[in-house]
Amino acid sequence: MENSSDEIDVIGLLKTAWNGRKQIIIISFVFVLVGVAAALLSPVVYSSSTTFINSQTESSSASGLSGVASIVGINLGGISSGSEIPPTMYPQIAESVQFKRGLLNSYIDEKEQIKLEDFLADYNAIEKSSAENNNKLFISEYENRLFDLIIDIISISVNQKDGFVTISAKMPKSEYAANTCINAREILQETVISTRIKSAKQKLEYSEKQLVSKRVEFEEIQNKLAYFNDSNLNLVTSSVINEREKLEAEFQIINAVMIELSKQVEQRKLQVSEDTPVFSILKEASMPVKRSSPQRTQMVLIFGFIGLVTSISYTLVKSPVSQILKELNS
Repeated sequence: MENSSDEIDVIGLLKTAWNGRKQIIIISFVFVLVGVAAALLSPVVYSSSTTFINSQTESSSASGLSGVASIVGINLGGISSGSEIPPTMYPQIAESVQFKRGLLNSYIDEKEQIKLEDFLADYNAIEKSSAENNNKLFISEYENRLFDLIIDIISISVNQKDGFVTISAKMPKSEYAANTCINAREILQETVISTRIKSAKQKLEYSEKQLVSKRVEFEEIQNKLAYFNDSNLNLVTSSVINEREKLEAEFQIINAVMIELSKQVEQRKLQVSEDTPVFSILKEASMPVKRSSPQRTQMVLIFGFIGLVTSISYTLVKSPVSQILKELNS
């Protein structure tokens, strides 16, 4: 008897739904129209991405340790020596003010006439404040709003196991998406490089300054010695010989220092080159042909499905709810 009762209930529900088919069709159609409107009015977004890896060779000991660690399931890919920034820190670089300002100041069109800052301000109707502050630490309300937009535009993901870094950019135009993605990668790489070679570059600059200073001293003593020899060409007194030997000794010392500093400068130039990270681009950003959103067909189908479920539910519960309310009021 129970099965028979259940079957009667199901048939009753189907009859109720069938009787209210006009309402179901109308409500579903309204939802479909809303879905079409939402799909047409939603802003068009194009996505472009680039993938790269820091291919700078590591020391053999570190490579060997990483190999052994990977066998036992330990990942040492994020460990780096010196002042090198590990790939896992790249998303934090993208959150820095320096990165965002550099990106806002970059061109996003092929002719290099439109900067990201100008485009975002015009597209989102953001007015630039007339008040100026030369303090680099100061962030204006105008700049802060642009920074919030950049967070939505740029995303960085890191494959911690293999060290691959992927940068994605979302923009209303295909060309802008590709150029913004490339600009973000270049700024990120420049930041990593400048941080990595900062120490070696400072040492190089110090050695170059010392070399310039010693070169001035070298030329002074060289001219002094030449003038002394010309002035005392035919004199062979003890005082002249003594003075000449002093000048020659001083010349030899300065000359030796010059040679050592020149070697040091060349060595530190090589050190800067050696410390400079080398990035291999595995996938370059390109202008997407198809938009990433909105997925208009999918949106219409989702709204239609929601409308169908909503209309059927409304049709089935309308009569029981009305009856319960009447009983409560009576």
